Amino acid sequence: MGEFGKRTVNATQGATLRRASDAPRQSTPVWSDQISRRDLKAIEKGQLPAWTNMSRLKLLSFALFIAAMVLGAAAFYGPELARDLRYAGTFRVADDLQATEGTCRRYVFLVTLCRAKIRSVRNEQSNSTEFLMFFRGGDGVEMIPVRSSVDASAVGLQYAVSDVLLNRTLSLLGIILFFSWIAWTFLDGVRKGRYKDGPAYEAVRQYVAHHSRPADAECAHANQ
Repeated sequence: MGEFGKRTVNATQGATLRRASDAPRQSTPVWSDQISRRDLKAIEKGQLPAWTNMSRLKLLSFALFIAAMVLGAAAFYGPELARDLRYAGTFRVADDLQATEGTCRRYVFLVTLCRAKIRSVRNEQSNSTEFLMFFRGGDGVEMIPVRSSVDASAVGLQYAVSDVLLNRTLSLLGIILFFSWIAWTFLDGVRKGRYKDGPAYEAVRQYVAHHSRPADAECAHANQ
């Protein structure tokens, strides 16, 4: 004799299992690899990360602008610095040269931009020298024109080619590396979708919506 009651229970359990297996599974949150700890700290304070207000076009524009600025600084100050490094130790005081119109301007007590004109006493031929340095003012420094004993066309100031040559080198390298890093940060944000309406922006929205549901439920339960 069959046990109808037992068979009914088994059939019900099988149907329940089938319904559970056929039910759509809840998707795994996707924000784990797109939201940084700094983003989480901002969200915990009730604020959105700063990059959520920047569009993709703005990030690209900033990156290109900074890259152009870095290339400009390297092209403007690099050739003369490379020449002075190549002829370091060969510069001698030139009595037939005169340095005039020397100025140094310091910005934010950090970067100093200097320039001067070097002209020949015998004729009207003149050259200009420009350089940058960190943490040095340059005020009150005597402008002594020098010429390389290897290349007569290589002229400059004794202060620039000897006293602050290492400072000039480190300063230019520091500017190039620092601003290149900033440009890369903007480009990396574009690559990772960390901009308004980007993939990371959607992850932040999902994270905020997911973590606001328990708080809304507690508020509703308290009101009841």
